[in-house]
Amino acid sequence: MARPDGPIVVCVINLKGGVGKSTIAALLARRAYTQRRKNVLAIDIDPQANLSQALMRSQYTTFLNNKDPSIVEVFAGYRPPAASRRSASSLGASDVAYTVLGDDEISLQLIPSRFDFSDNLTQSVRPDPKVLAKFLAAEFQDKDLIIIDCAPTESVLTHAAYHASGLVLVPVKPEYFATIGFPLLRESLSDFSRRNRGHTIEVTGVVINNGFYHGGNNGGPEKSRALREIRDEATKNGWHVFSREIPFSRGFPKLMRGDNSYSGNADMFYQFANEFFDRIGI
Repeated sequence: MARPDGPIVVCVINLKGGVGKSTIAALLARRAYTQRRKNVLAIDIDPQANLSQALMRSQYTTFLNNKDPSIVEVFAGYRPPAASRRSASSLGASDVAYTVLGDDEISLQLIPSRFDFSDNLTQSVRPDPKVLAKFLAAEFQDKDLIIIDCAPTESVLTHAAYHASGLVLVPVKPEYFATIGFPLLRESLSDFSRRNRGHTIEVTGVVINNGFYHGGNNGGPEKSRALREIRDEATKNGWHVFSREIPFSRGFPKLMRGDNSYSGNADMFYQFANEFFDRIGI
């Protein structure tokens, strides 16, 4: 059954690259479906399409070759003519949502991205930042959880994610300049709220991703310094910091492929996932 008050929509974002957004989004989406038995939609609005490749795996090449609808068509607002249909047509949920796991009753689905996403937006006269929110409101109210993987830049894509979301998850790595994206994100969210006073969007928390540090004194004093800066900056912004950190593990690539034969300490990710789900009420 769908949530009576609609899906919870979370965008995963940090205006600093290389913090593990796509990995976190993919694993949270899988976990919400497999362990919490929730109806989940993942959305890739990053032109690099890392989330799409992670969830679709080898089928991503087939998807590209078939020229199937993607987030590009969602922003365009229609399905263009193709070999099987010589006219433009309307776009619905079944056209663009690729089922990764599950069936008609409960599933993990993905709206994938394509590498030409940025080009399509650039060529558009005036991309509508509300188009994704409108599409989700019309087509995906049956979902429990929607996770949006964002690009690490301020753009119409960022604003589209904000318009569609009620919550924000901020991954960060404990490294030099760890918090460089925090002031940018705080100002970006504040500016959005000022311009959209009827829209409530909140940072549900900051998750510390230790993927950068592996071996060698657990990161040493530089990691400790970075962690203090992260917590200080989060406190200044009024942002919650999740107590469960994500460990470094060579098992993450296997988990991303759905292979649980060896996970190393990557299964500690699920401790964070459970904390996250409990916090947002999933």
